[in-house]
Order: sequence, then structure tokens, then C-alpha cells
Amino acid sequence: MSAVGLFLYKAGIRTKINLGIMTIVLVSVLLIALAASQIVSRALFKEYQNRGISLSVNLAARSEDPILAMDFLRMRSLIGEVTTSAGDILYAFIQDPDGEVLSHTFSDGFPVQLKTANHVLPTQRCNVRLLSADRDQFYDFAAPVMVGEFQVGTIRLGLLRTQVTSTVKELWWAIFAFAILSIIISDTVGFSLARNLTSRIKRLQVASEEMLIGHREADETAPIAKVSGPSATPEARAASFKKMVAGDEIHQLAETFDAMTAAIKRYIEQLADSKAVLAKSETKYRRIFEDSMDLIFVADHDGRLLDINPAGIRMLGYDSRQDLVAQETLASLVRSPEDARKLFAEIRRTGFVKDRECTLRTRAGGKLEALLSMTARSGPTGRVTEFEGIVKDITQRKLMRRQLLQADRMASLGQLASGVAHEINNPLGLILGYTQLLLREAPDTTSGQDDLRTIEKQTRNCKKIVEDLLNFARKSGTHLAEVKINPALEAVINVVRNQLELDNILIRTHFDASLPEIAGDVEKLKQVFMNMLINARQAIGKNGNIAITTGVAPDGHSVMIIFKDDGPGIAPDILDKIFDPFFTTKPTGQGTGLGLSVSYGIIEDHQGDIQVSSEVGRGAEFRIRLPIGNQSAVKDEI
Repeated sequence: MSAVGLFLYKAGIRTKINLGIMTIVLVSVLLIALAASQIVSRALFKEYQNRGISLSVNLAARSEDPILAMDFLRMRSLIGEVTTSAGDILYAFIQDPDGEVLSHTFSDGFPVQLKTANHVLPTQRCNVRLLSADRDQFYDFAAPVMVGEFQVGTIRLGLLRTQVTSTVKELWWAIFAFAILSIIISDTVGFSLARNLTSRIKRLQVASEEMLIGHREADETAPIAKVSGPSATPEARAASFKKMVAGDEIHQLAETFDAMTAAIKRYIEQLADSKAVLAKSETKYRRIFEDSMDLIFVADHDGRLLDINPAGIRMLGYDSRQDLVAQETLASLVRSPEDARKLFAEIRRTGFVKDRECTLRTRAGGKLEALLSMTARSGPTGRVTEFEGIVKDITQRKLMRRQLLQADRMASLGQLASGVAHEINNPLGLILGYTQLLLREAPDTTSGQDDLRTIEKQTRNCKKIVEDLLNFARKSGTHLAEVKINPALEAVINVVRNQLELDNILIRTHFDASLPEIAGDVEKLKQVFMNMLINARQAIGKNGNIAITTGVAPDGHSVMIIFKDDGPGIAPDILDKIFDPFFTTKPTGQGTGLGLSVSYGIIEDHQGDIQVSSEVGRGAEFRIRLPIGNQSAVKDEI
């Protein structure tokens, strides 16, 4: 390594910065000086030439008359005035057309070589040539003296370049002084900046060394002297470390950071391991969020949805998360505004709600019975920042609960009806028997026979009601056989078709030709179908449609029979009561209220179920599901 290189290697960063700044400033000033001197020189010389041309042309114009008059005194006066007007005009003289000198300003005799040193043509305004004499350079200007188209003489003028040269030299000295001043200023500023930088680097180096030596365990590859043993104090280790590093502050800092790299390597590895564990945990909980069958959501403090899982999107009837988040809030999803207000008031008061039943609104406007658990998250100031919650769909659970309550009610009513029917049936049998005896003995012409027939008719009506009660209360024997649903429906439709057509009610059928057979009692099923059609006719009144559809259920294990009418529909407040015994909306005398109850029992005997849905003003729909395959007959209950 050369002496200069060794000096630069060992020099501090402050010295290097100062040398660098001085070099940059010096080179910049030199380049600027060269460029400026060239530009100024060209500009001055150009201006100098223009000045000489102007003086020559002006003098030529003023010399026309003296030359024509051969007034040598006037010519001498003119060129004398020009030469004394400025100190850089070396000479002036006038030549005739033959080149002879008419007048000049030389005091030591006219130099003959000047006569032919510069020629000008009549067509030229002025001709300029650079001449030299006695190591001095000067410009010679030759301007023609014209009278019309004739050249009657020539004006010659000489200008020294010394003024331009002295001006350029003065410029160089000014630039040199500026360079010295710039170097001094830049060195001062650079010294201040370098001191500030090196002090910060030094503090960083000291802190790094303290952390490396006093608070971290160095790796074997770190450039630290191996001072070990119980007596290796931090001061000794620091001294050993400083002996290992060399060069300027940046080099020393680099050595320190090399040592730190080895010391923190294992911490980076530990961080990578922690990151992997965190990513694994995040993936696990994200999978729970994405794959959960319950609705999971996150909302901000105003209830605007921030995120929701795919199950929630499907549950609410939306196609994408973006559509749901853009259109809905927690408050708008709750079907009742009053319930939404109470819900948010409670959660802001207590911080959470748990297993709260509420009704949500789907995209299509339907109802979603739900069980809501929600927690409010608060920030450092105690203000709610977001809501998190889970929603379980309990629509089917509530439906099953209603069905269980219905079944329990039906069982209780059945037991009551059975007892009442048995108690009434015996007296009715006696009344009917004695009435028939009296009819046999009474003459046909007596008025009492009409009364007896009225008693007989009404007694038979009572017995019919009692028989319906007994059929409802006890399960009569169900004789299972292979039943084809479509032909059974056709048979029932044929019975009531004429009556329905009289009321202008049209039956539309959509039967699945490949519908499988089921095991059931065809006569009891016909009774159910007849009840469905009679109820639909009575609901429509006149002018309407009844649609009957058969098909295989989506589960593939049962058949579906759907009766749909376009009547006035069923009010929501009585929808859960229509299968209750004796419940009817028909006028008095037009129904017993046992038709749907008996139909419910028959379908239940077949291990099926019957469900109803309706909207006021849009008709009602009864869906009967019957399982496919063999079923065990239900024993008679007496």
C-alpha cells in the first residue's frame, strides 16, 4: 500500500470528508474558471472587434470631404481625435486609392509594412486582421471611404489587445480568490458536518460495543479478541475489541456490526421460528373462521361489517362478502328496529350478550331465527372500537320445538277426545236406537215423524263427529301396501274435479313420472289428499288455481307432495294452530275443525310429516313428506 493509500486508510472520516469537499470545490472552481474565462474572452474580443469596426466606419464617413479636398490638416485632426479618445488605440492613418498614406498618427515615422498589411474591398464594410509587433498583438481595421460607387481612400485603425488580456487576468485572480474563499467556507462547514456525523457514528459504535460486549454473547466468528476466563472484565474485553478494529470510524463501525451480526443471528432464527408458529396459529384460527357452519362476524363501533365468514354470507342469502359488507350493518340485519335498539343498548351497557334469540332479515326479505352471542371490544380510552360475534341458525330447532309442542298438544287432546267420545257415544247410540223405534211405530202422516227424522239426522251428525274424534284419538290399524302416489292423487282429483270446475277453480298437476312407490295405506292417504283439496277450495272460494306437485325430496329418501293455492293465505298468528283439533276459521256449521288434525295423524302414522307456509294475500302451501321404503305397521290403540 502506498503512503497516500495508507494515509487515507488510517485517516479519520472527518479528515476524509474535509479532503473530499476541498477537492470537489477546487476542481469545480477550476472548471468554472476555465469555462468562464473562455466565455468572457470570446465576449470581450467580440465586443472589442465591434468597437474597432464602429470607430473605423465612423471615421471613414467623416473623412470623405477632407480626402476629396485633399485637406491634410483636417485629416490629421480627425485621426488625432480618434487616437486620443481611448488609450488602447495604437494608430490611425488614411490611404488614397493607390495605397499611399495621406495622413497618420505615428510620431517616430510610419512603418512601411503596414501599408500592405490589410486590404479592404469596396464591397466590404470593414476588414479586420490580427497583427503582431514587438511581442504585442493588435487588431488592424481597414474601412473603405466611399463616394457613391467609387473608393476614394481607406481608413486604417489599430487597437491593442492588452486591455482584453488584462481584463481576463483580473477575472482569473477574482476566480482564484473566490476559490480560496470557497475552500475556506466549505472546509469550515464540512468540518462542522463531519464532526456532527462522526460524533453520532462514535456514539453508535460505543453503544454497539457496549451491547455486544456487555449484553450479548459473541459468536466465535466475531472479530473480538478472545479474552476469556473469570477475570475477563467488560473493560478488558472492550480494550481487546478496540485493538482488533482499525481504520476510520465507518470501518470501525462496520467491524462492530460484523460482530453484532454473529451475536444476533440466533435471535433472527428465533424470530423466524416464532413467525412460523404465529403463521401456523393464524392459519388454524382462520380455517376455523372460514369453515365454521355458524355465522361469524366482525364490525366496527358503528356496526358496519368489517368481515364475515362464508357460512354467514350463505345464511343471509348473499353472493359475495363485498355485497354484504357494502349493503348491510348489524342494525339493518335485525328484522325489528326496536329489537336492534335494545340489543345495542344492552351490549354497550354490559359489554356482551350471550345466546340471545333474535330474528334476522335475509337478502330476499325472509326471516332467519338466530341465537346471537356478541362481545364489544374497547380501546384504551374505554370507548367501543369493534364488535365480534357468532350467530347460530335455530330456524329448524324452533320448528322442531313447535312440532314437539304440537305433538304433545295433540296427544293430550287425543286422550281427552277419546274419553269424551266414549262417554258421548253410548248415549248417542241409545238416542238413535229409540228414535228409529219410534219412527217404525209412528204413522207416516203424523207431524211427529218429521221431528223424529230431524232427531235421527242430528244424532247421526253427532255420531260422525264422535267417530272423527275417535279416529283422531286412537290410531286405527294402518294396512301397509305398495302405494303409487300419482294414481292415488288422480283418483281423488277425479272425484272433486267437477265441483271445483263449477267454482271456476283450475287444478294444475306437475307429477314426477319416475316417482318411486312407498309403503302406506292408500285409503288413508286419499283421505289426506281429499282434505287438502277441500280446504284449498274453501279457502279460494271461487276463481282460483290449485297446483299439485310430486317429486323426490332433495335427500333422496322420501317423496314430496305439495299442495299450493292462490287463496287469501293464513294469518301468521294462527299458522301454528291450524292442526289443533276443533280449530277452524270456517263459519259455524261448515266444519268440525278435525280435518287437518286427522290428516296430521295419518301422515304421522306413515312416519312422515306435513308442513305449511303461507303469506297473507299470496296463498298457502302444504308440503307432505313420506319416506320411501318399507315401514312397520303401527299397532292398533284401543
